[in-house]
Amino acid sequence: VCDQPHPTIVREMIDACHKSDVKSAKERMEQLWNAGYAASDIIGTVFRVTKAHKDLEEGLLLEFLREIGFTHMRIAEGVNSLLQLLGLVSRLCQIQLRLTKSQ
Repeated sequence: VCDQPHPTIVREMIDACHKSDVKSAKERMEQLWNAGYAASDIIGTVFRVTKAHKDLEEGLLLEFLREIGFTHMRIAEGVNSLLQLLGLVSRLCQIQLRLTKSQ
C-alpha cells in the first residue's frame, strides 16, 4: 500500500488505550495491519495522532509518546512485526491503568 493509515482509525485506537480498552485498541491495530500498511507507516501515524491529541493530559501524553518512540526505534532496527505493534497497544493501556491507580 502506498498510503498512510487513516488518522481516524488511529485516533480510535489511542482513545481505546486512554480508556484501557485493550480489546478495542487491539482490533484497531489489527485492522490497520490487515489493510496492508507497513509497521513504519503505522507507528509514524500513531506518533503524529498522539502528539496532536488534545484530550490527553500532559503527563499521559508524554508517557504515550515515550513508549511510541521506543517502539518506533525497534521497528526502525528491523523488528517490524504485528507483535511489536500489539505490544505497544498493551503497554499504552498499562500506562493508563498505572496512572489511574496512582491518582
